[in-house]
Amino acid sequence: MDFRNMSDEAKMYIKAIIECIDDGIWITDGSGTCLEINRQALGCQKREDIIGKTMKELVGEGVYDSSVTLKVLDTKKKETLVQHEETEILTTGIPYIEDDEIKLVVCCERELKELDIMKKQLRINEEKLDLYKSEIAYLRSVLAKEVDLVIESKAMKNVVEMAATAAKYGSRVLIEGETGVGKEVIARIIYKNSSRKNGPFIAVNCGAIPENLLESEMFGYEKGAFTGANQQGKKGYFEMANGGVLFLDEIGDVSLSFQVKLLRALQENEIMRVGGSESIPVDVQIIAATNKDLKEMVKHGEFRADLFYRLNTFPIDVPPLRERRKDIVPLVYSFADSFNSKYGTEKEFSLSSLDVLQRYDWPGNVRELQNLVERLILTVRDDVVNDEHVRRMLLDDLQDEGADEAGLTLKEATEHLEERLIKKYMDEYGNPSDVEKVLGISRATLNRKIMKYGLR
Repeated sequence: MDFRNMSDEAKMYIKAIIECIDDGIWITDGSGTCLEINRQALGCQKREDIIGKTMKELVGEGVYDSSVTLKVLDTKKKETLVQHEETEILTTGIPYIEDDEIKLVVCCERELKELDIMKKQLRINEEKLDLYKSEIAYLRSVLAKEVDLVIESKAMKNVVEMAATAAKYGSRVLIEGETGVGKEVIARIIYKNSSRKNGPFIAVNCGAIPENLLESEMFGYEKGAFTGANQQGKKGYFEMANGGVLFLDEIGDVSLSFQVKLLRALQENEIMRVGGSESIPVDVQIIAATNKDLKEMVKHGEFRADLFYRLNTFPIDVPPLRERRKDIVPLVYSFADSFNSKYGTEKEFSLSSLDVLQRYDWPGNVRELQNLVERLILTVRDDVVNDEHVRRMLLDDLQDEGADEAGLTLKEATEHLEERLIKKYMDEYGNPSDVEKVLGISRATLNRKIMKYGLR
């Protein structure tokens, strides 16, 4: 390769290329004469003072303190050295050899300060990568223990991370979120990753227990405490959860009178059975959950402030499904796999059906999505659930309900829809166990609502 005999057009291309490179670049021939140099390498020097001179001359004139080119010409191999100019510069020279003769030497230079910055940034990036890997490994270990949870969204990853922190410290936790977002699943994650994982996990729906039975159910009772009581007496949920976790769901539904008794149990770490005269020490971690705004309830005197602050040691807010739409498709796949296995089916969801599901706002959240997937798998006769199947079940039903409920108050419309759903699922399934699972409510709540609407 003879650089001097290249066409002007070829030289222009080479010059354009090296000017686009951030490093300082210069090219010399086999005798060390500078043929080309870019702006980064020129620095404060003039181009005409460099081009055409040998590197030996430039070092002799003091333009450079040393030359990697001269080393390359001497050794005929790649060389690197540090030049001490205004700043320390790392310079590398690479020979281009033909027929055992050096035709060109290409040199590149970069400030050591810049390299140090790059090394530091690389180290920071590597540390971040290690952190991300450890976080991913931890989240996978959590999910391996709790198969009901699917997380893709950043919002739910944050929730799981907070749950892991709560598990580490064993503090009281208040989980807030709309109905059906999976508050009990988060409570179980805390339990399964805590030091209490070998103890009991007792879940109590406070809203499903009648007020007159709440104290005896929570704290237990002695024999003969009241008419119809078990003659041997009975342990309450606090005693049953001793050494483990007591999950108090729908805590916002308990009365002010019972809140006083609950507060004492939390303050003293002891309870007294109904009809008893001795305090019983209990060691339980309390995880409470609610779909209500307890702060607003405190302001209106509907919830005790002292109990709220006792429960709210470690708050976790679970976002509704409409605010974490990335989780919808993975949840559909997870539920479909589960129900296909349960019912011996092989139903799949088309891309168009997933698109409809993703655009829906899910007022009932994960529980509503789970119920819908189960209904689709049970009722769609085709092997593939498409968008029409979803719309027919989801959107058409909503339109029909809206027409039936015109002119009703919100409370009346809600009760009307509730009654219709319970009746519909009772007709479909017949078995109360299946109905309560599809609706996502307890047997006690189902029985109470069946009696309320006269559906027996």
